Amino acid sequence: MKTTIEGNDWFHLYREGDKNAFEKVFDLYYRSIVYYALKILHEDSYAEDIVSESFRKAWDHRERMETPRHLENFLYFVTRNACISYLRSDRVTQSTEKEWSRISDGEEGGSSMDLERVQTELIQVITQHLEKLPGGDILRMSYLEGLSTREIATRLNITENTVYIAKSRSLKALRSMLTKDQWLMVALLFFH
Repeated sequence: MKTTIEGNDWFHLYREGDKNAFEKVFDLYYRSIVYYALKILHEDSYAEDIVSESFRKAWDHRERMETPRHLENFLYFVTRNACISYLRSDRVTQSTEKEWSRISDGEEGGSSMDLERVQTELIQVITQHLEKLPGGDILRMSYLEGLSTREIATRLNITENTVYIAKSRSLKALRSMLTKDQWLMVALLFFH
């Protein structure tokens, strides 16, 4: 029987090797770390494998983690390095090598990796809000997974009109849950 872990108890239990606490860590960070990897790689075929390996490494080094933030930083760092290593590998085409060069050199002005991380953390906040919203799954499928209205309707066995209405209502509810700055970032990120 699965137990529910409340508050920050999960981190202490995670460090001790509790499997339920690992599931909590996975639930907290997996989506945002995969999104981060996808932003670096621009393809999903290896992103989930890289992130799974990052979680395995975090589990192997769990006793060294001092805080939840340390754990989160570790996951981002290991994932970033694995993505860059993948981009450097012989299996990747020249166009991808140019992308790796852009990322590692920070040609976009400032640190593009920091911008990617801010976007990723915003996605995590939004995802948490979406889980609480009626119709939040429709927004997730539309904006995070990139599915069309028709694909969402087919997947959920509802009409396309129902998808439009749910999206509209959920966006309105999401907007009320976020700060003005967060909503602006959402608008720039999703509607760009």
